[in-house]
Amino acid sequence: MTAERAILTTSRLTMRFGGVVAVDQVDFTLKTGELRCLIGPNGAGKSTFFKCLTGQLKPTAGSILFADRELSGKNTHDIVRQGIGIKTQVPNLFDGLPARENIALSARQRHSQKRSEEITDEMLELIRITALAHREVGSLAHGERQLIELAMVLAGQPRLVLLDEPAAGMTAEERGRLASALRDLAGRMSLIVVEHDMQFIKDIATEITVFHRGRVFIEGDVAEIMAHHEVQEIYLGKEADGAA
Repeated sequence: MTAERAILTTSRLTMRFGGVVAVDQVDFTLKTGELRCLIGPNGAGKSTFFKCLTGQLKPTAGSILFADRELSGKNTHDIVRQGIGIKTQVPNLFDGLPARENIALSARQRHSQKRSEEITDEMLELIRITALAHREVGSLAHGERQLIELAMVLAGQPRLVLLDEPAAGMTAEERGRLASALRDLAGRMSLIVVEHDMQFIKDIATEITVFHRGRVFIEGDVAEIMAHHEVQEIYLGKEADGAA
């Protein structure tokens, strides 16, 4: 794996809703094996950008290249088939089945029965949810369900994983498990995390992209971004004081 090779790039990516430009000619590059956090206040454009990457929205203009293949305009199913895992805010699970079977079903879409069982065990251990393996997911708490869906996404062994506020609604202990898993995954695959929880970002991030008014305002390492005066005052507000 070549760490400096770009796995995902956008060029002049634009999303308009009538007269409102939600994403304004964004140029963005993610290196292979990199974990990047996207932050910014509500209305900054980061969620719309995420939806363009995942096929939930068709960009008005611009290009999205994943491993040199154009993704702009493709639907979510096609994007997943290209090797991108998508973790949205609302878990999409089979409530009547145990956690283990949910994960195994995902693994079986691409692998043999034997290999699927091995992958399932690996994911349960990686996310530290082995104790939930035989629990029916419909009876689990929101944070536990989030962890199980992440395991399902990872069971497909994607090259890139896109996560939209994965720590939302989690307990401190669950956030810790999630942060540990994401740190372990960085380098083995590429990850983009859209998140509001600044302490969680500090726990996982090396590089951060800050969105503002539909554009990339600044990019840099986590220490640089957290110390940036305008980022603190304009984008993080009172949260910055608590995260310092």
